[in-house]
Amino acid sequence: MKPKKLGRAKMPVYTRKVPTGIPEPWDSEDSADEERVDPDLLHDSLPQPFRMIGKVLDGVLDRAWGVISDREAARVTERSRRKIPQVEFSDEVKLPVKANCLACTDDGKYVFVGFSCGISVISAVGHVRTATWEQDRVEIISIHCTCLGEMAYLIATVDDMGVSRVFAYYADYIYLIKLINETKERNKRNNCTKIELSEGGDYAAVLIDCNGDSWIEMYRFPKVSWLKELEAASCNQVTNMSGTEVAKFSPVVILLKIKAPDMLSGTSLKCPFEVLQKTASVIGSGLNHMISAQQWAEQRAIFKSVHSKYLDTGTCEMKAKARLGSLFFLLPGGLCTFTDGTRSLQGPPSAVCVWWRGDHNLYQYLLHKRAKEKTEDEAKPSVVWPNAQEIVCSAISRCTRHIALGLMGGLVTVWDRCLGLPWSVLSVSADSPFNKLHFLDCLPFSQDPFFPKIHVLVTCKNADCHVITAGRGMDFQVMQLCGRPADAEGPPTEVLSVHFLQMLVLLMYRNGTIVLLDTSDDTVVATLVLPPSHCLATPWSPVYTLDPVNQNLFVRADRYLCPEEDQDEEGSGSSLYVFSLGTTSASEPQREAPRKLRTLEDMCNQYLKERLVGQVTGCT
Repeated sequence: MKPKKLGRAKMPVYTRKVPTGIPEPWDSEDSADEERVDPDLLHDSLPQPFRMIGKVLDGVLDRAWGVISDREAARVTERSRRKIPQVEFSDEVKLPVKANCLACTDDGKYVFVGFSCGISVISAVGHVRTATWEQDRVEIISIHCTCLGEMAYLIATVDDMGVSRVFAYYADYIYLIKLINETKERNKRNNCTKIELSEGGDYAAVLIDCNGDSWIEMYRFPKVSWLKELEAASCNQVTNMSGTEVAKFSPVVILLKIKAPDMLSGTSLKCPFEVLQKTASVIGSGLNHMISAQQWAEQRAIFKSVHSKYLDTGTCEMKAKARLGSLFFLLPGGLCTFTDGTRSLQGPPSAVCVWWRGDHNLYQYLLHKRAKEKTEDEAKPSVVWPNAQEIVCSAISRCTRHIALGLMGGLVTVWDRCLGLPWSVLSVSADSPFNKLHFLDCLPFSQDPFFPKIHVLVTCKNADCHVITAGRGMDFQVMQLCGRPADAEGPPTEVLSVHFLQMLVLLMYRNGTIVLLDTSDDTVVATLVLPPSHCLATPWSPVYTLDPVNQNLFVRADRYLCPEEDQDEEGSGSSLYVFSLGTTSASEPQREAPRKLRTLEDMCNQYLKERLVGQVTGCT
C-alpha cells in the first residue's frame, strides 16, 4: 500500500467583493447640519407605551398651536378690517392769544387759561369767558387750581421769569392774593420752578432753585380768613387788580423747608452709639454710618479699577445736588380706606411724600410743626421708604393709599402706605428706562376690598407701554400694549389716564393724532378728529386738560398758516376744542357704573365671610 502524499494545507483567503474606493472628503456644511440637529433626536426612542404617549402629546400640542395661530391671524385680520369710530369736537372756543397751559376745577365748572399776558377764566359748560387778569410781560407757563370753598377757587401760577403768584377767583373777579417769592431786589429773588396745591387749598408746595441748590417750601393757607375777605371784597365791588397792587389778604404761613438729601460720603462717627445718637428718629436714609472718608475713597478707587472697562468717563462722579422727582400730598387714613378706592377722603392732607432724582429713598414729612422745631430748620422726614434701585418715576392712587415707584433696571414697586409694606414688587422686561407711571381705575366693587387688584400703566422712553395687574405679593401680570393707529408716526408724545372711563388712556402723537386706547384688550376705541383747518398745537408738548365731571377734553389747536401770515401774530387762529368723551358710543362699555359707598359694617361682614369660607375649606 502506497503511502499518501502530504500536500500543502490551503489557507482561507478573504477577498473583497466590492472594490475599495476612496472615501469622500469631509463636508463642513454637513458637519454643521449635524451639529444643528436636536440633541433629543440623537437618543434612542422610548419603549412602548411611552412612544405612543409622546406621539399623542405632540399631536395635541401641534393642533393647539395651529388653533392659536389661526385665532391670532383672524384677530389681526379683524382688527385691520374694523373701522375705528371717530369722535368729532362738540364745541370750539376761540382764543385771542395762544394758551400756554390749562387747568380745570374739581367741580367741573371753570377752566383756567394761562397765556402770554395773564390768565382767563372760561365757563366749562357754556364756554364763555367770565374774567381776566392781565399784566404786561407776564407769561404764565404753569397753572394749577382747586376749590377753596363754595364758588371760590384758588389759582397758583408760575411765569417764565420764575415768579409764583396765588390768585383767588370769586364772584366773577380774579384777586391777586400773594407773590410767593417776592423780593424788593430782583437780583436776590429765588426762582420758583413748580408749585402744587393740595385738594381744598389748605397747603401749597413750592419748589425753589437758587445757585444750583433746590429745596421745597411748604405753605399753609388761611382759607377760612380768605373766604371771609373775598366775600367782603365782593360786597364792596372791588374791581380787578392792576397786577402791581396786591389785595389785603391774610398772610400765609411757611411750615416746612425740605432740602434735597446729601449724597453719601464719609463720616467721623466711630461707634454704633454715636451713629444711633446722630440718627435720632430718622432711620433708613443711609446717611449715618461708620464709614470714614478714607475708606469711602479707597472703596471707590478699587471699584473703578476693577470695573473700569464697564464705566463711562465721568459716570462715577456723584452729582453735587439732586433734583426733585415728584411730590404728593397724602390724605389721612388707617389700616384701610373705607371708600370706593377712587375718591378722596374728607379733610386736608396730613403728610407729603417726596423723592429726588438720583436717590433710592421715598421720604414722608408730616404737615405740622413740632414744638421744638423752627421754620428755618431743615425738616426731618417722619418715614423713609427704602428701595433697591434709583427711583426714576412715580404715581399715586386717587385715594393716596398706594404709591407706585418705577426703579432703574425695570423694577416696579407698589407701596401700601397704610400698612407700611410693599404691596407688590415685580420686574418689567423693558428695553428702555421708564418714563411715567399711571394708575388705571377699575370698578372696585368687582374686587375684594381687602386684597384688590391694582392696575398701573408703565410707559418707557422708547414709547413701549405695559399694563401691570398687581395683587398682593407675587400675584401679578404684565401685558405689553401694541395697539396703535395705522397713521401714527412714531411713538406717542403724551399718555394720559382717563379716570372717568374704565381702563382707557389717551394717546397723543407728534403728527397730531389723538386716540383712546382700551388697555384691557389693547384695542383703539376711538379717534378724536380736529377740523381740517387746524392741527394739534405743539404736539411734542400738547396743551390740554380733562374735565372729570362733564367728562370733556379741552385741547388747544392752531390754524394752518399761509406763508405770508406771521406765525407770532396775536389771535392767529388759536382755539380750544372740546371733545365729549363720556357721551360717545365708543366709550359706552367703559363708563363708570353708579357707585355706592361701602360702609364699615359691610366691609367687615364680607371679610368675616371670607375668613369663615377659608377655614371651612381648610378643614375639608
